[in-house]
Amino acid sequence: MHTGPGRSYPIVYVVKRMEWVEVRKRRTDWFQVYTRRGRSGWVSLEQMRQTQTADGERLKLVAYTQDDFRTREWEFGFFGGDMEGATLLGIYGGYSFNENLSAELSLSQALGDFSSEYLFDVNLLSQPFPEWTYSPFFTLGGGVIRTEPKSTLVQAEDRTDTTAHVGAGLRVYLTRRFFLRGEFRHYTAFTSREDNEEFDQWKIGLGFFF
Repeated sequence: MHTGPGRSYPIVYVVKRMEWVEVRKRRTDWFQVYTRRGRSGWVSLEQMRQTQTADGERLKLVAYTQDDFRTREWEFGFFGGDMEGATLLGIYGGYSFNENLSAELSLSQALGDFSSEYLFDVNLLSQPFPEWTYSPFFTLGGGVIRTEPKSTLVQAEDRTDTTAHVGAGLRVYLTRRFFLRGEFRHYTAFTSREDNEEFDQWKIGLGFFF
């Protein structure tokens, strides 16, 4: 047993085989245990998995790893970034059909000097190498953008346009349920005017899965 929840803490006691311990607290992948002799200390998740219950069964403990990240079903996250000079903030959620293909919904807002844009997107995401720690992905989708000019600065009407986008990005598994996600998207907005509008997004965010 260690004096604290980590391998850097010194070992102060070794629990004998078949000796009973009581778990009092968990901190990430470390457990604080007490013996019947009054000794206390911290043991790792790997060590706890070698123990048995009163029924003689191995103790089942949940710990999320990169393998769980690869086989996840749901993920959610938030992000920030840039959209043609405007500050971009948003949230998203996704469902994985398999290791390589998932569907996502996202809602974001771009705060510019002269207007604010609200975007709602639906897209498919392809991840060709889900087993990689640094895993690239590609997106294709569409949605709606609503532009609301700041009336104190310009005289213009609110408008809503449909959009289509393509993109690419990178997921980086961090630890347990968390991962980092960076992404670039190129948009086309189909307006009622003669010319369609094109714009880019750069964003980075933190996601979690289950």
